[in-house]
Amino acid sequence: MIGDLILIFIFVIIWQRILKLKKTNFREFIFEFSIYFPVFCLNLIFFKFSSFVLSLIFDFGLFPSIVGVFALSFIVFYITIRFFVYYVFKKKHLSSEKREKIINKEIGLFDFFIHSAEDFQKAFVIFFLINLIIIFTLLNSFIDVFMHQRILNYENSRALDIKIERMIVATKSNESFKDNLRQTFKFLRTVDPRAYEKIIKHTDSFVVSSDIPSNLPTSDFVAYASLPAMSITFKPIFAKPFDSLDDQIYFSMLMVHEAEHLKNFRENSGFVVNSLNYIYLKIRCNPITNYQYFSNIRGAQHMYGDEWCAQISEVKFLKQFNIHYKEYYWMKHFEDN
Repeated sequence: MIGDLILIFIFVIIWQRILKLKKTNFREFIFEFSIYFPVFCLNLIFFKFSSFVLSLIFDFGLFPSIVGVFALSFIVFYITIRFFVYYVFKKKHLSSEKREKIINKEIGLFDFFIHSAEDFQKAFVIFFLINLIIIFTLLNSFIDVFMHQRILNYENSRALDIKIERMIVATKSNESFKDNLRQTFKFLRTVDPRAYEKIIKHTDSFVVSSDIPSNLPTSDFVAYASLPAMSITFKPIFAKPFDSLDDQIYFSMLMVHEAEHLKNFRENSGFVVNSLNYIYLKIRCNPITNYQYFSNIRGAQHMYGDEWCAQISEVKFLKQFNIHYKEYYWMKHFEDN
């Protein structure tokens, strides 16, 4: 969290200098940008390798952001090269005349690829916007970790405990399924109180049924949120006894996903029929500033605003356990039981 803020601050300082030079000294701007741009591109090319190296040194925390690791890698390379350039000039290994010749060649190189000042301005604006997305994604990662509260106050916790026990008792299923629910919510209460609270707060009941509504596809759905009934329906496969921690993790993941649908429906006054709230969900859960979570998503059934939010929520949940999202791979834990 603090690391993301530091990275954002350094990014802002670098870009403030670049934009200032663009207005006051174009030749110096070209020289500075000629350092920044190749470092940026090389960092993209060697991102996986640099991410591996950095992961041996730094602890990336609960939600390691892909863009956060990218920014850290970039800043390490950029500062190293910038210091090297400063050292070369300080020791006078490179004269002013040679420096000017280098700048002339750099300007010639830009002229070769971009033939007019207007085209250069457009290309620079696009590149600047890409960097803004990186900074905003860093900020998004910071807010996400900051909001991931792991503490339930006593009164709220007590009310949730009472509600979930009432819901479990009222569930029409065998005792095995009810025991699975109790085990899983006890697990969630310990490892992720925020998910525990979200599921219980926005779910009114649990249902076990082999029937799939006619408006849903006939395959792949093993659980779904029923609106406006505010219930989560599971296939009978989850009524078999759980025998591992994996069962609880992936069962929790399903509930986190479906509870996100219920939460959005409840908080956004029925987003299905409210176009403004639906647009809001698309903006909040868009795949651009949240792409560190979308990089792990391969099997979303319907990729729209609310489904984006649900998919993001389950990827975040799994990251706590260093589990990468794989398309339906988790079903093996239940099929093997």
